[in-house]
Amino acid sequence: MIALVALFSCTTEPQDSGSSSTIPTLDPPAAGEGFQLSMFATAPAGSEVWQCDVYNLPTDAVENVNSVEYLQNEGMHHMSLSTTVLAGSSIPNGSYDCNDLYTDQAFMEDAVIIFGNQGQAEGTLELPTGIAASLPPGIQIVHEMHYVNTTTEDIELYSYLNGWTIPDADVTGGIWGGSVRDENIAIPPASTHSEWSRCVMNEDVDVLFLASHTHAQGIEFNIAPFDGTTTGEVMYTNLDWRDPKIIQYDTPLSVPAGQGFEWTCTWENAGDTEVNYGFNSTDEMCNMAIVFTPGSTSAACEVIETSDGVLWE
Repeated sequence: MIALVALFSCTTEPQDSGSSSTIPTLDPPAAGEGFQLSMFATAPAGSEVWQCDVYNLPTDAVENVNSVEYLQNEGMHHMSLSTTVLAGSSIPNGSYDCNDLYTDQAFMEDAVIIFGNQGQAEGTLELPTGIAASLPPGIQIVHEMHYVNTTTEDIELYSYLNGWTIPDADVTGGIWGGSVRDENIAIPPASTHSEWSRCVMNEDVDVLFLASHTHAQGIEFNIAPFDGTTTGEVMYTNLDWRDPKIIQYDTPLSVPAGQGFEWTCTWENAGDTEVNYGFNSTDEMCNMAIVFTPGSTSAACEVIETSDGVLWE
C-alpha cells in the first residue's frame, strides 16, 4: 500500500539559478539507507518548460521513507513525483512534454502525487519518529519539472531527491494526504478577488502538515477549522506566494470525520482579462495541501461547499 507525501511551496518567478552550464550534485544515501532520484532538462532562453520523465523507482523491496532531501534550481515553478500504481495503469517509460500527459483524462484521474515542492531550491522534510511513506518496489514514477526562463540565456535544469528510509521493524504508522483544490476560479480583470472552499474528512485523521499553493497573483491564503457547520478562527495565513509556508504539527491535529477546513484565496489581478484555474504560470490555483496519519488511502477531505456554489470531484 503506497503512502503519500504531498506538500507544496510554489514560485513562478525565476530567480538567479547561477551558471547555466554548472549543475550541482547531491550526495546520495549510502546503501541500505535510502535511494536517490534525479532528472535534468534544458530551458531555452525566454521559454516555459514543463517536462515529465517516466521511470521505475530504483528499488527491489518496500522502502519506508521517513525523510526527504531535495535540491533543484532556484525559482522552479514546481517539481513533483507521482505514480499511477493505485489504478494499476502505466505509460511507457521515457521523457514527455507534461502538457501531453495532462490532456489525458485517465492520467489526470489516476495519478497520485507522492511528493511535491516548488519554491525552495533545497531542503529537508522529516516525518515523526516511526512514521513512514511505504513505497512498493519498482513502482512507476512520473518525475516532473516546470520552469519559466525569462532570461536571455539557456538554463540547465536539475532535480534531485533523496529518500531516507527506516527498517520495517521501526515503522509504527503510515501517512496519506494530498491537495484539495478549487478548480473553478474566475478572477475578474483589474480586481482584488477572493474565493473559499470547505471540506470535511470522511474518516478520523491526525493531521501532520498543512500547506498552500497559488500562483503569482495570489496575495493571501488562509485556512480555518470547519466543524461541518461553523468556520472557526484562521489558523494558517500565507502572504508570500513565492514561498508558502508548511506548518508541521509536532502534536498532530486531530480531525474527526465530519469536520475539516475552510480555505480562502485572495488574488490581485492587475490585467485586463479574467484569470482562471490552470497549470500554466499565467493561470491561477487555490490548493490546500494536507498530510495525515493513519495511512488510509480511502481517507480524504471532501469538498462540500464553495463560495461560487460549484463543486468538483
